[in-house]
Amino acid sequence: MNSQIANLISRYAGWIIILFWAAAAFTALVASNAVIPLIFIAVAAILTVVRYRTDIKNFDFWAFDEWARTRYDAFGIAEWHPVYHASEMYCRHDIVRARNDAAAQMNSIMMELLKDRSHASTLHADYDAAQVRYNQCNAALARELLTYLRRGDLFAKGLLSRNGEAKSERIIPTARWRVIELDISKATASGEGWSYVGIVAGRPNKPAKKAATPDQHE
Repeated sequence: MNSQIANLISRYAGWIIILFWAAAAFTALVASNAVIPLIFIAVAAILTVVRYRTDIKNFDFWAFDEWARTRYDAFGIAEWHPVYHASEMYCRHDIVRARNDAAAQMNSIMMELLKDRSHASTLHADYDAAQVRYNQCNAALARELLTYLRRGDLFAKGLLSRNGEAKSERIIPTARWRVIELDISKATASGEGWSYVGIVAGRPNKPAKKAATPDQHE
């Protein structure tokens, strides 16, 4: 019974907190006694700390200013793209083509292996070589995207991951890209104790801060 009550409180804690804050505001307006609103405020504050203690503990207060400015700059982004596709839109076309060619070759070799395994050793060697090119291209594209992300030409967001558990989606502060690395194939970023999954990227609608188009690299 106690566990069920605890689960209900945890599930509806947000609404309960809002209810207490609303009660505090209402009683402050209509009640002549100031003690009652203070009681509601204290209860609401305690519930807020208890319910969100992990998020409060993990919140990077020192990076709040950077986070707020990044969130403001990213507010006008109309479309967010998975970083794999973002690399096709914002990075060098020649490297994108080389990666796609390597991926197509890997798929073709796999189909050949399914049909005929008489030349398996040769095909496996060709597949390994294509995979090396594919990984090298992804690494080069990730470095290029990182350059744009660190300059603020592009912005990204993802699910903050702690202890293998994905939390809510968050805008990643521009400064944080100086200490984390991007993995395009897995859509993840990690480093210095930070870990994000499900990374998507977008370009802000600000002409003063604009990523170089792929044609400029060719």
